[in-house]
Amino acid sequence: MADANQPPQTPPLLRDPSTAPFTGYRPFPSLITLHSNLTNGLLQALTTHKLCGADPNNMLYLVEVHFGYTPRGPLHFGRGFYLRNGTRFQDPILAAVGEVFRLPLLVSLFDPRTSVLLPPADWEKNPGNKVDEILQATVRKDEGVVFSFEIETGEKKVGREEFEWRKLREKGEATTEKGSQYRLYWAGSHSASLLSSQPSSSTQPPALDIENEDEEVLAELRFNSLFSFTHLFTLELKGAGKTGELGDRWALMVVMTALGIHWLRQNGKTHRSTVKVAEKFL
Repeated sequence: MADANQPPQTPPLLRDPSTAPFTGYRPFPSLITLHSNLTNGLLQALTTHKLCGADPNNMLYLVEVHFGYTPRGPLHFGRGFYLRNGTRFQDPILAAVGEVFRLPLLVSLFDPRTSVLLPPADWEKNPGNKVDEILQATVRKDEGVVFSFEIETGEKKVGREEFEWRKLREKGEATTEKGSQYRLYWAGSHSASLLSSQPSSSTQPPALDIENEDEEVLAELRFNSLFSFTHLFTLELKGAGKTGELGDRWALMVVMTALGIHWLRQNGKTHRSTVKVAEKFL
């Protein structure tokens, strides 16, 4: 029997309440899965998802589907997802991802940008005043559709770095929507410096349809079929993304961009032809 004089134990996975509005009430595990919330019937399944670890029965965060019918929350009339800072509707919104334009009846069919709303990096500010980051879709001849973003990294968050999700390619063709996979890499100068530090075994450029093994993979995102209504995706942090050296804010951004790609995929906005048209309209 527990000693009544002992103070209550704090669950080891929970964070300091003073930092929770900025980083989440608990850290993200290295393996994250998204599942339909079938616990309370069909309506609950259509309006919410469960963000879990390896165990689909252990919900870590509640993901709310925002249809944009009302201006409730930071997306206002824009459609997308809200990540609740807990497992209930009553928990505050930690972050959001969805349409850039948030006016009623303004459907952004051709926009390569997705809005990611995060708590401010400065803990002295109001955590309710979300910072608007952008997940940018582009088409590259050698890599197909790429989703790039910038975010503060490390515990001190003194600088921003650029990262990009690239669709995994096999035998010259991107994986099908039945089993789409993405890998997260550093982008820009950081990626170039990593490659330049590797010894070159050949003067010939690499084949365009083969992933460069010299680049560090920071995360992998695997989707099931669009007709799978239970297990929606698996996100696995790797390398520097798994060790935690890139910081909690980076991890939150990775989770939100994974939700963003899932939302785009549901709306048919991850296809090469769709993104190419959207780039012309921007």
